Amino acid sequence: MRKLLSCSLLLLPLAVFAQVLQESTVVDASLNDFANLHPLIVHLPIMLLPVALATQVASLFLWKQPLGWVTLIALAGGVAGAVAAGLIFHPHTLDLTSAAQEVLDRHDSYAYWTVGLSTTALILKTGDLWLFQKKRWLELLTTLVLAGSAFTVSMAGHYGATLVYLHGVGVQGNYVTGESDHEH
Repeated sequence: MRKLLSCSLLLLPLAVFAQVLQESTVVDASLNDFANLHPLIVHLPIMLLPVALATQVASLFLWKQPLGWVTLIALAGGVAGAVAAGLIFHPHTLDLTSAAQEVLDRHDSYAYWTVGLSTTALILKTGDLWLFQKKRWLELLTTLVLAGSAFTVSMAGHYGATLVYLHGVGVQGNYVTGESDHEH
């Protein structure tokens, strides 16, 4: 009986939330069908920054020059995606619960760290390829900063997923009003 009650208490919020969602008939969505573009753009840094880290680490051991350029391109795309997702297309939120607001604050903190660290790594990598070629210390420093940005983008993604899947933020436009920096 106790297990049944526990399961019921866990599933009840999901059942209530599922009733709030409205069934959609949209099959081929256009960009105008989305409350904002953040969820579409945010996948660029989530994908490209870890790829840049992997190619950076590989370039320490083999194919140094070609992989260095691959790292730079992936890193530039990751930085562009992080800036776009975090600063340009960040949704404006409203009426969040205190728990959802705390998660959003953590998400934003990691997102801003991602922008800063990935931009720093991009500057270091650019300097390494053009100004200070073959400086091992700069390659190692770039790797460490890039590892930091890969970690922070992963954590931002974790808290972003928590907002969507546990708090329902953004699902069918819930709690968001469009693109801009959100206000607390």
